[in-house]
Amino acid sequence: MIALFALAAAASNVPSNTPESVAIQAVHNFGSCVVSRTPEGAREVLALDYNSADYEKRMQRYIKGHDYCIPFDARMGAAGVLFAGAVAEALLKNDIKADQLPQRLAFDANREPIAARGPAEAMALCTVFEAPDTTARIFATDPATAEETEAMKPLGTVLPKCLKKDMTLNLNKPALRSLLALAAWRIATTPKAAQ
Repeated sequence: MIALFALAAAASNVPSNTPESVAIQAVHNFGSCVVSRTPEGAREVLALDYNSADYEKRMQRYIKGHDYCIPFDARMGAAGVLFAGAVAEALLKNDIKADQLPQRLAFDANREPIAARGPAEAMALCTVFEAPDTTARIFATDPATAEETEAMKPLGTVLPKCLKKDMTLNLNKPALRSLLALAAWRIATTPKAAQ
């Protein structure tokens, strides 16, 4: 049995100024600010396996020192994958022109193989390869908005194809967007195989 649980479609009617949506947007804003200041550090961290202890240590070091990206002496906390996804999405927007992104995300038999680091990443890599245009449209929306929900709707037919048999994956929209961004970053930065 294949099951995927995401936020209910009714979430598209949630105003974009709820505490939850503001928090999600704050994580994305923080990720964008951090990348704008130190993009190379972001690239180095995202080159690591986000399931590893080394990644966690390097990400924590990377985050420190970017207090100027949090306004009004606020405090910020987020699940690691959400911040990593925000960083990956910011790098994609920083390094690749929006009109070129779908082509960079499309499957390319000449690209070096990309080994998934776990079942969730396997699903995300497959989804991005299967729906590069939809993925790019998602990244063109602000997070936690009705536009994002609308852009994600076509994934309803793609995701079941990308889940392994008997796999159950519990995700909300922010986590799904983050996983797609991390997969998209890996795809876009994987070079062509040597001929």
